[in-house]
Amino acid sequence: MDDPKATDAGPADRRERFEADLAEIQVRTGAAASEPKLVALGIALMVAGIVLAILAFVISGGQADTRDVLSTVILGLIGVSITVAGAVVFLRYSLGRFFRAWLLRLIYEQQSGT
Repeated sequence: MDDPKATDAGPADRRERFEADLAEIQVRTGAAASEPKLVALGIALMVAGIVLAILAFVISGGQADTRDVLSTVILGLIGVSITVAGAVVFLRYSLGRFFRAWLLRLIYEQQSGT
C-alpha cells in the first residue's frame, strides 16, 4: 500500500516507466518493419478490386451476347475476390500492431503487479 509507484504515479509517469522497461528488455519485432508495406498492399488490392468490379459492371451493360455478359460477370467476381483479399491483408496487419502493443502492455502490467 505504501508503494508510491503503484498509487501516486500519474499517466505520464506510468508511460515513461513502461517505455524505459521496454527499452531495458529490448523487445525485438522483426516482422514489424514490413507491416506498413503490407498495409499499403492491402489498401491497393481493395482499390484495384473495386475498380475492376465497377469496370466489369460498366462493360457488361453494353454487351448483348449472354456469353460476353457472363465473362464480364466472372471478371466482376474476380474483382470482388481481390477486394476481399485486400481487406483481409489490411485488417491482419493493421490490427497486428495494435494487438501486439496491447499484449505487451498486459504482460508488463501483470509482471509489475498493477
